Amino acid sequence: MRFLVTAGNTRQPIDRVRDWGNIFTGNTGYAIARALADLGDVRLLTSNPAHLAEIASAANPHMRGEPFGTHAQLKSALERTMAGADYDAVFMTAAVADYTPDGTYTIVARECLNDGVTEKWTVRNVQAGKVKSSYDRIAVAGKRTEKLVDLFRKSWGYRGMLVKFKLEVGIEVDELLKIGEDSRLASGADYLVANTLEMVNGLKPGAYLLQTGGHEWVDRDRLPSRLAQLVREHHKTVA
Repeated sequence: MRFLVTAGNTRQPIDRVRDWGNIFTGNTGYAIARALADLGDVRLLTSNPAHLAEIASAANPHMRGEPFGTHAQLKSALERTMAGADYDAVFMTAAVADYTPDGTYTIVARECLNDGVTEKWTVRNVQAGKVKSSYDRIAVAGKRTEKLVDLFRKSWGYRGMLVKFKLEVGIEVDELLKIGEDSRLASGADYLVANTLEMVNGLKPGAYLLQTGGHEWVDRDRLPSRLAQLVREHHKTVA
């Protein structure tokens, strides 16, 4: 069998020396890729250089690594690989930026309007190769990025097993499961791994695994082997 796994995070440039990103390292995605290597060939797209170095040193014939940094680089890598290969399963674990910087501004004035929520800002564009550090306050505008996981079904015509990952913050389990199932259906994913930041950092870390007809809790250490088991079951079903 052949598998595609994305791991790590995207980092979006604010200027030529600064960026914004997120806290995730891609270690979960890498662990999933290693579990899948026992079943077939794995192509791992990762932003974590340590993953690539370990793959190179291990010289595992069943695993190939490829780097990415930005949202655009990950999209380009996915387009290339989806055009040239047929995968039995895709695991979109990478923490992809929802927004990309769209201009940097110094804040000249802020005015709170009568509703107590809306603000009127006066700003001046200070975008540069390196935004100066002399401003008292700056604001970085964000432009929404494309949902890459949605492209597998809608643009790339992928019909194999698709696993999506979803993280939320500060919500209860019932809401997480509702958001997760809506997200799974929106992307046409067969499975969705959903958790909150509190579940990631908690005493018993893990996630909910959602699929048609229900969900189950899976401890973090058991998640790679559980997903590998689902691959075997899915392969038997479609074979």
